[in-house]
Amino acid sequence: MERKIIFENEFLLVYSIDKDVYIDTLKKGFPVDELNNILSSYPYIKITSFISLRNAIAQAPKKSEKFGELKEKFLIEISKDGLVATIEFNLPSEELDMKNRKKLIREVENALSEKGIVWGVNTDFLNGEIQNGKKYVIAQGIPPLNGRDSIIRLYEIKEPKPSVSELGKVNFYDMQLINRVKVGDWLGERIEATEGVPGKTVTGEEIKPIKGRNFPLNYDKNSIQEIFDNYKTTLYSKINGAVNIVNGRLSVSNHLEIDGDVNPSTGNIKFDGYVTIKGTIADGFSVEATRDIEILGELGLGNIKGITSKEGSIFIKGGVSSKRMVEINAAKNVFTKYLDNAVITCGGKVHIGYYCINSNIYANEVIVDSSNGQIIGGNIKAKIKVTVPILGSEIERRTQVEVTGFNRSELNTQFENLQQRIEELRKEQQNLQRTIERLNELNPLTPSQYEEYRRVLEKIFNLRETIKALEEERKNIAGYLKTRGEGEISITKRVYPNCVLILKRNIIEIKTPQLATTYYVYHGDIKQV
Repeated sequence: MERKIIFENEFLLVYSIDKDVYIDTLKKGFPVDELNNILSSYPYIKITSFISLRNAIAQAPKKSEKFGELKEKFLIEISKDGLVATIEFNLPSEELDMKNRKKLIREVENALSEKGIVWGVNTDFLNGEIQNGKKYVIAQGIPPLNGRDSIIRLYEIKEPKPSVSELGKVNFYDMQLINRVKVGDWLGERIEATEGVPGKTVTGEEIKPIKGRNFPLNYDKNSIQEIFDNYKTTLYSKINGAVNIVNGRLSVSNHLEIDGDVNPSTGNIKFDGYVTIKGTIADGFSVEATRDIEILGELGLGNIKGITSKEGSIFIKGGVSSKRMVEINAAKNVFTKYLDNAVITCGGKVHIGYYCINSNIYANEVIVDSSNGQIIGGNIKAKIKVTVPILGSEIERRTQVEVTGFNRSELNTQFENLQQRIEELRKEQQNLQRTIERLNELNPLTPSQYEEYRRVLEKIFNLRETIKALEEERKNIAGYLKTRGEGEISITKRVYPNCVLILKRNIIEIKTPQLATTYYVYHGDIKQV
């Protein structure tokens, strides 16, 4: 066994035999701190016993005390993902000298070969200065490019909002209530998920990418068809109809479109679905539908028999002017340009474009949209709020507006409960989504796994629809909570005498003209601002 001297002076001798490192102390008096400084100059020595070093110094002279080991000349490590290989040197300065560099490069190349590192090797840095204890990247693989998830765009069902415009002597009151489509119209698309691009480790092994997730298109196959072309699936309507969401699925529902008036040639209309009448309704005729009803004729309705929407809203572009009290009923909202001798009952809001004369209204809210809109005569009864620019008339026709009011505390509790319920459903939706992601990683699916996949998807879509309905309800309540007090009547320009305002059974008789004013009830008392 050959002894190789590492360091020597009059006090001590440090040497190696094979991989072991020894110290001989020749005489007393050498400071321990100085020995630490000396050994730090030899980074290729790994100290395994500080006690042996101290004993050798303290008990000098003392021979052959083993205190360490020689480190590997260089340490090559491969990262856990196999994408990076690093090398760290532990060499005497003479072996790092450029005159010995060719030998070092050969040793490094042999070590790389022994470890199977064959891809992305770069040894250019070996031609420059090298420092002991510093990690150098000597090989780099190619990370996989994971697949992109599918991208879905669907037909956007617009929220109906009335548009009021006064240009000269022409008044416009318009909106889109029904989302109509024809055969072949675009309803949505999915850009398909991609497979991804494989990567490669420094040892040359392929790294498989994670495939993108292909999210399903949830639609009614009876009314919508899909066509796949050039990595994209597109949805088209199979029928003429109205776009809506039914049980979480995009669908095209039955839509009856009358290209003229409802009159003796059509008879009374009773339809399970949506109805659009491009003209008007003749006197004595009625229209009834389960969903939304649009009457788009510029001419107003006269002495019709009635209009009813069992589950939807009603839009009357031309307004209503009758000699008797025409009845209009809607489960949701009613939008009309004007009202004259009509009775409206709805579960949501009544929007009136310009004026309401001698009519009775029962709703949650009544809003006259025009800046010069007016309510004259009749009885208006709302639960939450009535907003009108001008109430009553110069001839002081008797006009009554009542707000029955609401319990703010109960409404706040209802709002908070809705918030909590929505959050719970969203968490449930996230858990179900994780199940879908887990199943997406399995390929192919067994029959039982496929059934679970289908069942979970169905639940996700139903949850989505439930959340949407709850959010709509929450939005409505949030709007109600903006009302002053526990019920409000807001007159933004003028109120005339002989108008009666009732807020939670509190009666206010208007006996003199007043400018813009708002009344509301707070803890049973009437407030005015």
